[in-house]
Formats: sequence, C-alpha cells, structure tokens
Amino acid sequence: MRFLHRSLLRWANWIVNRFRSKPAEQPDKRSPVPRELGNDETVARFIYSRRHMSSTAPKPGAFDPSPHNELSVAHSTDLPETEIWELGLKTIGAAPGRDKIHGRADVFVGALFDRKLRAVRDDSSFERHTSVVGWPNPDDPDERKQQRTEICLELSQDSRVQLVRPESPITRSTTTNVG
Repeated sequence: MRFLHRSLLRWANWIVNRFRSKPAEQPDKRSPVPRELGNDETVARFIYSRRHMSSTAPKPGAFDPSPHNELSVAHSTDLPETEIWELGLKTIGAAPGRDKIHGRADVFVGALFDRKLRAVRDDSSFERHTSVVGWPNPDDPDERKQQRTEICLELSQDSRVQLVRPESPITRSTTTNVG
C-alpha cells in the first residue's frame, strides 16, 4: 500500500512539473489536433470497388477495417456534394484497386456510436481525414473476424447509412465538377 501511495505521489508531481515548466504554446494551425466527432455529424466512406456496393446500398465489405484496426473516412458534415467528391479525389492512390471511386457511403456518426465505434478526425492524410476506431480486437482471430463482420453487416443495413453514386466513376483525371 505504501508503494502504491509513493508511486501515485511521484506521478502527480511529474504531471504538475511537466505543465509548470512548459511555456504556453500557441496552437499550430497546420498540425492536426484529433477530435472526436459528435453523433449528429456525418462521415463519408469512399468505395473503390463496385463489388462493395449493390445498386441501392453499400455492402458489408465497404466497412471492413482489415488489415488495420481502423477505417479511413472523411468528415463531411455540412459540405456540399462537390466538396465531398473533391475530398474523395485526395484519397485516390497509386495502388491497384484504388484508382477510381465508384461511390461513397454517407454515415451518421450515431450509427457508428451505436456499435461502440468512434470517429476521430485527425487530418492526418488530408484535411478532414477521420479514423473510425474502437473495432473489437479479441485475441482469437476467428472471433475478431466474426465480430467485425457482424458490425460491417449492421452498418450496411442501417437506415442512417446512405449510398451515393457519382454519374460515372471518379478518377484523378475527373474535373472538379463532380457530383
């Protein structure tokens, strides 16, 4: 008990000294400050493969966070259609299968929250980049896959998730007049 008390005091002193010795800094507008999005906000999950969507809804595979423990989306709250598609252009990469956007799933963050997931905007890859985190991660890979598959299926069927398709697939050569 005495050891625990001493450890707690050392930790508290370290915290106090750390903040006391650090001068007040002005926030750097260029560096991302992660913030969790609210339930009433919206994110867009860009879909790079037609097999991840039906004619009316995204399929579960559109939400699969594998091989990472997070899903990359864009914070799209209050953006006009053209600006959301312009964000999508920033996500197109050189990797095979990621050269065109066939659609996007607009997801209310509340649908994520209901599944114990969180949307954290970090602006890491591009402005408005957001990571969906909190995916189940049990040690058993079969159990992990089953739990994540269930969440992906629920998201694909949630009425707060809407599929939006461009007139034709969006590529880097697509003009900014998308939407």
